[in-house]
Amino acid sequence: MNENDYPRILIFGQPFNLYSGGGITLTNLFKGWPQDKIAVTAIGHVLQKTTTDVCRIYYQLGKGEQRWIFPFNLIQRSFPSGLISFEDQGSNLQPPSRSQPRQIAVERLFFPFVHWIGLFHCLSRISLSPQFKAWLEEYRPEVLYIQVSTREEILFSIKLLDYLKLPAIIHMMDDWPSTISKKGLLRKYWRKKIDREFRQLLDRVDHYLSISNAMSSEYLNRYNKAFEAFHNPIDISKYNHTKIKKINSHETFRVLYIGRIGLANKNSISLFSQAISNYSFGQYSVTLDIFSNNHESRESRKIAGFSNVRICPPVKHEEIPALLRQYDLLLLPLDFTETGLKFAKYSIPTKASEYMISGIPILVFAPEETAISKFCTNYNCAYCLTNQRSEDIINAVKYIVGNDLYRNTISNNAERIAKELFDEDIVRKKFQHLIITSKKAENHVYK
Repeated sequence: MNENDYPRILIFGQPFNLYSGGGITLTNLFKGWPQDKIAVTAIGHVLQKTTTDVCRIYYQLGKGEQRWIFPFNLIQRSFPSGLISFEDQGSNLQPPSRSQPRQIAVERLFFPFVHWIGLFHCLSRISLSPQFKAWLEEYRPEVLYIQVSTREEILFSIKLLDYLKLPAIIHMMDDWPSTISKKGLLRKYWRKKIDREFRQLLDRVDHYLSISNAMSSEYLNRYNKAFEAFHNPIDISKYNHTKIKKINSHETFRVLYIGRIGLANKNSISLFSQAISNYSFGQYSVTLDIFSNNHESRESRKIAGFSNVRICPPVKHEEIPALLRQYDLLLLPLDFTETGLKFAKYSIPTKASEYMISGIPILVFAPEETAISKFCTNYNCAYCLTNQRSEDIINAVKYIVGNDLYRNTISNNAERIAKELFDEDIVRKKFQHLIITSKKAENHVYK
């Protein structure tokens, strides 16, 4: 395939990065796309730790496009509008510095308050400024790809589609429509309103992508749209087959979790940590190491207080294959809470494919109705713990430690399935072919 076959694509809402699920998935799906034919636009708060190995054209939607209502415009940080300049290949766009007291006040007081009084979903709007329209005219996108998760992004996507009149693709990472208005005085009003606006956006889109087959099935019933699943693909060549070692007496059985500690999993991580902290395993010990971007959060500090648990800063993404091989078990937790379950029920976490190809056994700690539990049960590629009782957590760990044959079985199955379903050479080719063959509109804004 030559460079002329690739259309100029504009991505809205999700930058390329190696720390978020959406950013990592985006990077692996678009790798190899001509850099002069791929661009990202997003608000300044989203453009953090952005990588440039796949895409180097970023338009920041700043004060020229994003407007906050009074008096919130007096306290919100403003960002400049326009193209971002990178000094050299591989450089990152770092987040603006902020004081710790201000960050705490915003996250713990300001946003919970505006959520509760029902203002959060109308605090700001993004518009198509003359400067942004001029840049669109210069770049001349041919296909629009969007990842959205807020009302503000939904409304702007509609404006962008109505203005450009281009083929469009939406990719859903989590079932955020189920949790976008979960509390507050006007939660029912906003839930209905945002659902109606999201459906208006879907009616303007040409291709619908999800993160799992379970999500595709649910969205077909909910929205009457045929979604196709594209999960995070993996570079198989970076992973060597790992021989499962026998656990002997007086050895440490090392458990690893990599990723976010937040809405979808913080309670389950805490429960697992507390269980192994309170129990004596006799001749061997069990430890949990967590590598997370949220290593300094309030939840992380609580979890770090348990014995046998260590929370560390994240490692570089290219170091993950070697890190996984240092452990005996990989933890994949999702919460049993109503909110956590709604958010992640139809998702397969980005790290799942990386866990599977590593050849290290996986413990899925999640409700049985989640997509990841159903997937791993169906393929017998992980131990699935589907309740949150402390004694069952302990029994699960004891069973895994004491059964070498079982650990080999589930790890070999996981490795085989990862090669069949998540090989980036296969998935990326299919994904990029979908974009390349998208029908071009005839009456978009530029001639």
